[in-house]
Amino acid sequence: MTTKQIVIIGCGSMGAGIAQVAIQTGRPVRVVERDDAAAEAGRGRIVAGLDRLVKRERISAADREAALERLSIGTSLDVLAEADVVIEATFEDVERKRELFAEIDRLAPAHALLASNTSTIPLVILAAATKRPERVVGLHFFNPVPVMKLVEVIRTPATDPAVVEEARQLAEDLGKTPVLINDVPGFVGNLLIVPYLLDAIRAYERNVADMASIDDVIKLGFNHPMGPFALSDLIGLDIVHDMAASMYEEYKDPRYFPPPLLKQYVRMGWLGRKTGRGFYLYES
Repeated sequence: MTTKQIVIIGCGSMGAGIAQVAIQTGRPVRVVERDDAAAEAGRGRIVAGLDRLVKRERISAADREAALERLSIGTSLDVLAEADVVIEATFEDVERKRELFAEIDRLAPAHALLASNTSTIPLVILAAATKRPERVVGLHFFNPVPVMKLVEVIRTPATDPAVVEEARQLAEDLGKTPVLINDVPGFVGNLLIVPYLLDAIRAYERNVADMASIDDVIKLGFNHPMGPFALSDLIGLDIVHDMAASMYEEYKDPRYFPPPLLKQYVRMGWLGRKTGRGFYLYES
């Protein structure tokens, strides 16, 4: 299928990143947010991402303008009627996502590919909310989307193999490297990374070492670009907490239970880079 129109629901950091990549690669994109303020904030994220590329001379000013001409942002789901691909990128709330997929199913054309960017919620839950589970697939991009090459393409037992191929081809067309994954909570990336991040927090809680030292061990000893505390701050501590809680709900495995320190930071609003304070302090 030739993608003519992509509709992205949600324009937080993930939705904005997906939209930016799509318009840079020549696709018309319509973004839907909950209200005008959220829509304006989402547009600002996309513009800021393109501006960074211009500043670094990765794209020209003319490329920036051409990309933005392919973007429209609003608050009505009525645009789903013209969608070839729908990518849901809203907050990780399973009930909200189920309701949204039922609405997408009602409004989107029969041929549309229905995708979710969920990072932990079993895709079968969302597929079951529709009357066409064979057209539901996961497209799990990684943050920051314009930089990270990986996309997990998640298939349920009901997903049509032709739809999986459409999703895989779309990811490639967006300049990403797709990896096919079966539908399990956390898929592959978060199934493995969440216990790692939580174990680092527990090590700090047990006074094994300070945060910076733990990060240095992982960076210098294992050649990772950043340690677990810096990575958690980049992801967002609220997101790390919610991923862990969601996976604990599914597996009941104590490895996924959010540590007390993580809960405290989230309750304080210390969410990482996006708030200026997380495990570390940030000037901007």
